[in-house]
Amino acid sequence: MALHIYRLKDNCLVKMIAAHERAISGICWSPEDSNLLASCSVNGRVIIWDLENEEERFGLKGTEIPVLLDWASGSKIVLAFDSGDVKLWEYKEGEKLTKLFSVVANTAKVLRWHPRDHCRILLGASDGSLTVYDQRTGKKVLITGKAKTSKDSVTDAQWDPLSEDYLLAAFSDGSMTLFDASTQSEIHSFDKQAQGIKSFAWATAQPGNFVTCTERVGVLRIWNVSQRSPLMQIKVGSTGVNCIKAIPSEPNWFVLSYKNGSVGVCDISTRTMRFTSQPGHSETIFDVAFHPDDPDVIATASYDGHVKIWRVSTVSSTKELYAGKDQLLYGLSWGPGAVRICAVSSTGVLFVWRTDNGEQVLRLPVHTGQAFRCEWSQRGSADGSGEIATGGADKYACVVNPITGNIRRIKHPAAVIGVSWHWAQDNILATGCQDGIVRVFNVQAWSSENIAPIVEMAGHDARVFNVAFHPICREVLASGSDDKTIRVWNWSPSVNGSRELRRLTGHTSYVRGLLWHSELPQILFSGSWDSTIRVWDVANQQCIHVSYEHHADVYGLALHRKRPFFLVSSSRDTTLRFWIFEDKLRPLVIQALVQPDSLEGLLGTDPSEAMAEIAGTKPSPATGWKLYGEASKAVVANCDRLRGQRLKVFRELLSFFMYRQGMEDLWGILAIILGEPPVGASGSRSVFHEQELIKCQKSKALELASSRVSMGIGLKLEDRLLKAAQIMLRVGDLQSYCRLTAQAGQWERAICIAPAVSHQFWLDLTKEYVDSLSATNDIDEVAPFWVASGSSDRLVNACIEGNDLDSAFVVAKAVNDGLFPTVGATGHQAADAATAPPESRMRLEDVAAVLSARYADQGEPLQAAMCFLAVSLSARAVDTLSRSHEAVLAFVVAELLGQQKDPIVVKLLAQCVEKDLRWGVAADLWAQHPLGPSVHLPLLAARVRNATGLPPVPPALAQSARTLEQHQASLAEALARGDSATAVLEAVCVQDSRQAIQIGCSALHALFCTEGWTIEQARRILDPLEYATLQGLAVKDIANTLACSAYVGLVEASNLGYVELLFPLAQTVRNIVTHQRDIDFPVSIAGITLVEASGTAIRNPALAQQTLSDLIQSPETPAHVRVQCEQRLAAIQAEGPVNSWDRPGLLKIAGGSLPSCSKKYAKNSVLTNTLIKGPAFELEDRQMHVSIEEALSWARVNAFSPLKRGAQFARSDAEEGPTT
Repeated sequence: MALHIYRLKDNCLVKMIAAHERAISGICWSPEDSNLLASCSVNGRVIIWDLENEEERFGLKGTEIPVLLDWASGSKIVLAFDSGDVKLWEYKEGEKLTKLFSVVANTAKVLRWHPRDHCRILLGASDGSLTVYDQRTGKKVLITGKAKTSKDSVTDAQWDPLSEDYLLAAFSDGSMTLFDASTQSEIHSFDKQAQGIKSFAWATAQPGNFVTCTERVGVLRIWNVSQRSPLMQIKVGSTGVNCIKAIPSEPNWFVLSYKNGSVGVCDISTRTMRFTSQPGHSETIFDVAFHPDDPDVIATASYDGHVKIWRVSTVSSTKELYAGKDQLLYGLSWGPGAVRICAVSSTGVLFVWRTDNGEQVLRLPVHTGQAFRCEWSQRGSADGSGEIATGGADKYACVVNPITGNIRRIKHPAAVIGVSWHWAQDNILATGCQDGIVRVFNVQAWSSENIAPIVEMAGHDARVFNVAFHPICREVLASGSDDKTIRVWNWSPSVNGSRELRRLTGHTSYVRGLLWHSELPQILFSGSWDSTIRVWDVANQQCIHVSYEHHADVYGLALHRKRPFFLVSSSRDTTLRFWIFEDKLRPLVIQALVQPDSLEGLLGTDPSEAMAEIAGTKPSPATGWKLYGEASKAVVANCDRLRGQRLKVFRELLSFFMYRQGMEDLWGILAIILGEPPVGASGSRSVFHEQELIKCQKSKALELASSRVSMGIGLKLEDRLLKAAQIMLRVGDLQSYCRLTAQAGQWERAICIAPAVSHQFWLDLTKEYVDSLSATNDIDEVAPFWVASGSSDRLVNACIEGNDLDSAFVVAKAVNDGLFPTVGATGHQAADAATAPPESRMRLEDVAAVLSARYADQGEPLQAAMCFLAVSLSARAVDTLSRSHEAVLAFVVAELLGQQKDPIVVKLLAQCVEKDLRWGVAADLWAQHPLGPSVHLPLLAARVRNATGLPPVPPALAQSARTLEQHQASLAEALARGDSATAVLEAVCVQDSRQAIQIGCSALHALFCTEGWTIEQARRILDPLEYATLQGLAVKDIANTLACSAYVGLVEASNLGYVELLFPLAQTVRNIVTHQRDIDFPVSIAGITLVEASGTAIRNPALAQQTLSDLIQSPETPAHVRVQCEQRLAAIQAEGPVNSWDRPGLLKIAGGSLPSCSKKYAKNSVLTNTLIKGPAFELEDRQMHVSIEEALSWARVNAFSPLKRGAQFARSDAEEGPTT
């Protein structure tokens, strides 16, 4: 239902367009405009997409189902329908369709325009026949093909690009035939392929050649039309290929669509795969569940009949369990201890597999008709005991013993969908039924299928799809329904009266996924047919966040108790989405990191308090949330045990509260830098510090080469040896490379490289080769020869160009350590890294910077930072995290490594915890800010004093706390001596906002007229003003404050390279200055534009030079500004090009490169007037929006909202819900 658009140069998935509400039956590119793509769906819709804007350019809707389409030049699209009609749509002329010809209904399999004659159409049919239609004459010609013999279906057919009349057809029996359309005769046939042929494509760079694929095996075969047998074959994977298409811009490259849901790019000239995406599901993913003990492992069940087990850290499938043809899987559940896993299917069958080897140990028909959901009781043991509950369309809930196969049936009035075991009470089972009633049973009392429920809860107006027991409050149960509501119940049998505690409304379609948070008792997640995920504060009956990133129904939701702020969702759009929900807990996380010796205060004490809040008998606090789960108690206990071991404490805390890809790698690298013992298992890591890199790579190679791991690796011994040899080559161990290559049977390659080790080694290896009497001819790879000839730098460049970033870094490290031979060396002499020439070290650090930039551009800031940590560039790592808005991680890394903390990070974290009324934590943070002791701690103490109903001033603020009278006296003294900064501070502390603003703006105006003024000088005045109350003040005072704040932010953004903010900040100042002339702003419009252009030069020097030239030529530019423009223009022209990986500025947030949400929910940014890609942040008017990334960026340099109404805009406000 969605279109997935990849960018070829870096193989990045850049767009996902929610194209249709039903399955897509065909897609094709415009042959003339790469921005246009056509798609058709089984719902009768045909759409032409503007990919750049993700908009429907043209569309039509009919009653017939389009099954095939193809695009000729211009505006001609031909469509084949299920009725058998073939019609022409000239979309620029409207929605009119012209019928061309017909075939038998539901037989069209292939539809192709002639590549040069755009009036001829080729259609292949399921009976093996081919039809050629000429639009000029209106005549069609039938080529019999297989129609009169075996009737094998046409699987693909295409015109010969070198002929006007020849066409090639492939059939389902594996045969291929070249036909002459002018005579309807067979020219010749090709050797039949036992695996069949699913698709083929012409190789335009090799005239007369074409490439075929099969859905049975991952092999491409290259043919020539003049020969019956294939010329060669290329192994492209371990699974079959459904479709192959040539890439017009790269004649030797072909896009492959695999049967397992992945896509790839193959270069047939080098016989290599340039890219292969991770395999996924090809149909709706109905359910997702975490491994009971391992938060890095999930399982999914899909309409495609597969259960897949995934590793989250690598986003890769580690095991596939197939239920069989026509077994559509709707639900799954892990068994106790995760030794087994079960799933239920559309035919009512319960499947159980072993998770270690994938063996199917049970295939039991449980329901007559569909089985919708299943849940395995976790109160069993790891031997496979514990009962499995299932719900089915046959009006039964079934309780199955997976060891004996015994089934206990519980009859219901209608179909049973949702089932859920109570996590703490044996034999308690809840069900959701088609009749809208939620029932709770004690199955221990089962004697017959007519067992009565111990509780019935009626209230829903339509079927109940899911039910979920609360993981903390034992008596609470939630249910989601087709009536679009969620009900929260007290299911306790002892309750009299109404059981409904809360009713949650907001979804616009059926509720599907349902999940309680394991730590926050008031938080509930839900997924719906409206394609959204909603986060509910149940105690206050409020939806606190809506995520629109899925493109279709959201069925599955899961989180792990050990990583409870990391959510996984599954959908009918066939994707898994990973979400972070840490932002609501940001103040709590910061408190844990700043005050790790006082963690007990984060924990809730009595679940009955949470129960009272959910039931509405006790008010629910808006701030200061507590954790109630068992996992948080374990974390606090572990941190207490590890007290004093900061690295381990921080690892314990962040592993619980946060998730980023590569988090385990971070702790390993930090341990090396700090000289501490390794943290975590090295086998689970993928990024290493340079000190351990070579050793770890050698260990990896030896593990690959070991015959003892043959069962686990999944490769043949020869392939493993060659893979291990390549690793040894990259780390400079040429002797091991030669040995492993020889063991793999490739002696000639080994002997060629052996002289780089030593002459004697070459003699020994040659003698062994002669004795073995084995040789191969495959010596085409150039990498060993680059290394042997001392050109290892070319290998680094080749790895970077080929996007093999990890290998590039490994090779660069080996070069830096002197592990590669140099030109003229008679043998390989290892050198100490300390004696490596400076240029080798610079090269290593440059490679780290390149890799970091690549990761940053992919929206993986932690990986980007670790590239610098791996070469001990700690300051650059902290800077990378800060510029990626990873404030918590930037703070932690700086704290552990003793690096200077970014003042912006400290400020934003302090504001975040202060918003949650954690005054002591805020004081500890402000104390680490450059302006903290002199500005922010007095401000904070005054705010605590002025607030009502709050605890006493924390000890950290005792020295800064003063009485109102003391502040008033200090204000008078500051005014008397002309100390504007102190006067502003004291005026804010005494809550005299009008006086503070008038003094502050006057001081800032004077500062702006001073040559060489600094941001620190401005911040001493402006930071206190950010806490002044603007509401109720004169328009002039508000406008003056906003103009000063925006101008300081503009200058700061220009200095820091925040190019994305320059125009909106400059425009803010320009608008205020233009429309509020009475503020007498000291900087001219030209001066504002000068600052904007100066910052723009970092990213776009040509634009900056043009802007400055225009200012110089403009008669309205003041003379002093013209001089500044001339100086800045000369400086830009004198500057050399800046490496793209070394530029200042902001970086993408985590997940910033993910495809955007469905456009029907997308908002426009008030800053850029462009469509927001990803989550949107709602501004104070509840109508305007900016992107989350824009909100985080804006808050770094300007405390006031972009709407220019005087509202404050804190970074913490931009962190209000899950982000992908």
